[in-house]
Amino acid sequence: MSKTLTVYKASAGSGKTFTLATHYIKLLVENPMQYRNILAVTFTNKATEEMKMRILSQLYGIWHQYPDSKSYTDKLTEELGCDVEYLRKQVKTALHLLIHNYSFFRVETIDSFFQSVLRNLARELDLTANLRIELNDREVEGLAVDKMIEDLAINDDVMQWIMDYIYDNMQEDKGWNVIGQIKSFGLTIFKDFYKENDKALVKAMEDSTFFEHYVKTLKEERNQAKKVMQDIAEEFFNTIGEAGVSVDDFSFGKAGVCSLFLNIKEGPAGPDKTFNRAKDAKDKPDKWVSAKNPLKPTIMALVKSKLNTMLEEALSQNNGQWRRYQSATLTLRHLYKLRLLNVIEKSVRLMNEEAGRFLLSDTQHLLHSLISDNDSPFVFEKIGSRLEHIMIDEFQDTSVVQWKNFKVLLQECMSHAGSKNLIVGDVKQSIYRWRAGDWRLLNDIENEFPNHSETVKIENLDINFRSQANVINFNNHFFSTAAEMEKKAKEEKSAVSAQQLQRAYSDVSQKCKKNEINGLVTVKLFPSNDYQLRTLEEVAANVRLLLNRGARQSDIAILVRVNASIPLVADYFAEHCPEVRIVSDEAFRLGSSIAIRIVVLAMYLLTHPDDVLSTHSLAALYQQHVLKANADLNSIFIDNANVSSLLPEAFLNNIEKLLLMPLYDLAKELLQVFSVNDIEGQTGYICAFLDELNRFTTDTTTDIDTFVDEWNTSLCNKNIRGDEVDGVRILSIHKSKGLEYNNVIVPFCDWVLERSNVIWCQPKEEPYNQLPLVPVDYSSNALLGTVFENDYITENLQNTVDNLNLLYVAFTRAGHNLFVYGRRKTASTRSTLIEKCLPLVTKDLPGASLNGVEDEKEAICFSFGKLYIPETLSEGKSQNVLLAKAEPLDVYYSQHQCRAEFKQSNKSMEFVGNDGDEHGYIKIGSIMHNVFSRIKTSDDINNAVDEIETEGLLDTIEKSKSEILKIFHKRLQDPRVAEWFSPANKVYNECTILTYDPKNNKVTECRPDRVVANGDTITVIDFKFGTQKQEYIVQVRDYMKQLHAMGHANVKGYLWFVYNNIIEEVTL
Repeated sequence: MSKTLTVYKASAGSGKTFTLATHYIKLLVENPMQYRNILAVTFTNKATEEMKMRILSQLYGIWHQYPDSKSYTDKLTEELGCDVEYLRKQVKTALHLLIHNYSFFRVETIDSFFQSVLRNLARELDLTANLRIELNDREVEGLAVDKMIEDLAINDDVMQWIMDYIYDNMQEDKGWNVIGQIKSFGLTIFKDFYKENDKALVKAMEDSTFFEHYVKTLKEERNQAKKVMQDIAEEFFNTIGEAGVSVDDFSFGKAGVCSLFLNIKEGPAGPDKTFNRAKDAKDKPDKWVSAKNPLKPTIMALVKSKLNTMLEEALSQNNGQWRRYQSATLTLRHLYKLRLLNVIEKSVRLMNEEAGRFLLSDTQHLLHSLISDNDSPFVFEKIGSRLEHIMIDEFQDTSVVQWKNFKVLLQECMSHAGSKNLIVGDVKQSIYRWRAGDWRLLNDIENEFPNHSETVKIENLDINFRSQANVINFNNHFFSTAAEMEKKAKEEKSAVSAQQLQRAYSDVSQKCKKNEINGLVTVKLFPSNDYQLRTLEEVAANVRLLLNRGARQSDIAILVRVNASIPLVADYFAEHCPEVRIVSDEAFRLGSSIAIRIVVLAMYLLTHPDDVLSTHSLAALYQQHVLKANADLNSIFIDNANVSSLLPEAFLNNIEKLLLMPLYDLAKELLQVFSVNDIEGQTGYICAFLDELNRFTTDTTTDIDTFVDEWNTSLCNKNIRGDEVDGVRILSIHKSKGLEYNNVIVPFCDWVLERSNVIWCQPKEEPYNQLPLVPVDYSSNALLGTVFENDYITENLQNTVDNLNLLYVAFTRAGHNLFVYGRRKTASTRSTLIEKCLPLVTKDLPGASLNGVEDEKEAICFSFGKLYIPETLSEGKSQNVLLAKAEPLDVYYSQHQCRAEFKQSNKSMEFVGNDGDEHGYIKIGSIMHNVFSRIKTSDDINNAVDEIETEGLLDTIEKSKSEILKIFHKRLQDPRVAEWFSPANKVYNECTILTYDPKNNKVTECRPDRVVANGDTITVIDFKFGTQKQEYIVQVRDYMKQLHAMGHANVKGYLWFVYNNIIEEVTL
């Protein structure tokens, strides 16, 4: 019996995308209609696009047997046991079906999938049908905090909590302005762990008596613990004082046995205080005092009679009392922040309800609340198709709540006969914990399923197709060594943590696909003196070396841990290596566009004309980049009197007019006024800016200041999608995930491993667990020995894996050569682990060298292999049209004056004109004709007149609505007319009759006012409102002839002159 779920643990470069695409295509070959029953999810839009294109292009390539699809053809024929012709036939059918039913091609992000489920469940969840999804939690939360601050009153509890926040900050020299910190802390309300506990927290927060009681209980707990230890210390010092002995009379004085009692005078001592001499002196009176001390007999007697007992009491009590004291202190420290969160969350919810908005971050928990209480097939049938096979990519980035929701659907599919499901991921590449990704899900995936031995198959993809042999061998040895070191460090505190870490890196060793032994790995750890400068010099030197050896600039990537390092490296290259083009995401930010900065500055000046700095900045940008003037920037900023003359007159002379323009039109006008489209390379930024502005004006108030604030807060950081540029790429390690470069340089590998921050703990002991969630300060000294010790151990493990994974992702991006730089002899940084591992790695790798270890003033230099720069071959054009590279197209932004003209929006325009009609008969006739075109029976008259009134047609005539209704009802009372409006008839109002004229080879059309079919009889009625004319009879007779030619034998025709109620029959 085949297993219904296969889990691939795919290390870096092991062909993960190939595996996913092959699995998908294999299902289609087995049954081309299967696409309707397959769901493949990943975590980014880019990955979704790549996966879709990979599947489509390979289906096309296999069908046509192109060379770049051979690996897929070979793999599929081998696994399916079929010949190539059968494979081609099946993929051709599958491709055609996919293209013509593209909406069923369900390769999507996990968020978009759950959004589709959510929208279809809007009724069950009491959500509005026009639900607007908001992606930006930070923006919404920031607005909520601003509103909370604006609504504060002097006696509000919230005001007091904020004052407590300010007081704490000032005590720690952090400043009094805490609004930014409150906004940052307030983002906690969007975290999964907070949402899981928010109901219990809200219940506690809204009970004022609970909070007062809880705080009182904790303070009592803290004070009692403190008093126990202080009483022991007081008794000790009273005893030696009464005996005439001082601390200095004991061995080692304040550093000896007495150090314990000196410390506990202030309360319990933490685990960082070891008190080894005190512990060693227990039950050993001779350890308390030196042999030459004249007070030795007195002290020895005191020890035997009283002091040793006090020492035993202090040692036995300290850890327990520290646990009580510190646990209470930690819990109390941030309770006011917890209460602030409750207020912020309420403000966010209220704003969302008023705006008809739903936060994307709420999707998973809302669905989970529904799924947990309902039959899972009912919930997921809302996606509109029956799923049989599920594929999950990048599983290590899945959050716990996402997995809880998805697991229900996956288990449902696994229960179906013939289901083939797939999970792909790599624990070692889990670096998005800040987005709630939890690597432990993949690490223990077997335990997620009952009877996993029968249903789950786990395979390791252990062949590296990306890197050269030397890079692979180095990474194998380095990370095996590093993981073992980290595991041993964890064993001291938690055997479970050590086992989890060991398992996470158990598959780190990879095999090499390439036969040649090529590639270079260089690691240098510099001493602290001039560390930054030496690192930058070495990075620049390596880039020059690679370029001189024939590498292209686009083959080189510089990976950094934090974004702050990007401008540091870019500025150094701009100054010392101007010939090297540095490309980074910063270059594609809207805020980096000169054109957009000019427009936003101009907007700002319209409402802040007295802002001198902004005026000078705008003048400098305009003169330097638009006019290309050789103006001295210093003189522009110094000359206040004439700065306005440096701006365009069309701006200065039309300020009032510009202020009255809609925001979107204003932006387009400023683009033209400042001629920013004359600046080269700005079109992409301009188009992206206008798109963002359009979205902003759709969702938000459109005043200038609100937009400028939003620009400074978030819009300036939006990126445009840039073309592939030939330049050295510099990016963060996080953004490099999923990418590969021939040559990778990783500077500044000395990032701090653990930072002081607040973690959220779930206490298990009374009285602390009266709240389900407590924010506490994170540090080993603060948390070890408290009720939060397990939370610390968990967070410490997570930090360890995060930091090791970051290094793994950085090192495994390299295809040919890897260069790493850090700082030696720096505790608690990433370089420490590198420095410890290098000697062991050198020992295990034949041909590796390590120098400079002994001399701390010199750099440690590790080297393995030789620089490998293969000859650059021109890339041949693929025959596969779906693999053809997009050619960049230069587009120039321009706009043309096109003033809007007023046009009457309702249909009354059709009836206005003809003022020469003295009695308005033609206007009334047009109105009545319009009504006749809308009614089939006399019961329709009132509704039809209501409709024309709504459209404004009755306003064009002098008669009232009641008068018009009276005319209609009176005319339809005539028995001859009433017969035409009987419900028994089949009515065709103003339906077109097409006639082909073979002589002229033309199609003509006519449209009788009303055609009534009753049995075999067809009646044509034409409504007239003027005088009788012969041409009317001819017109009706033509209608009758055409109907007769259509096969209707019994055709009648009538002219009805409605005003006079004259009915004239027309005969053939």
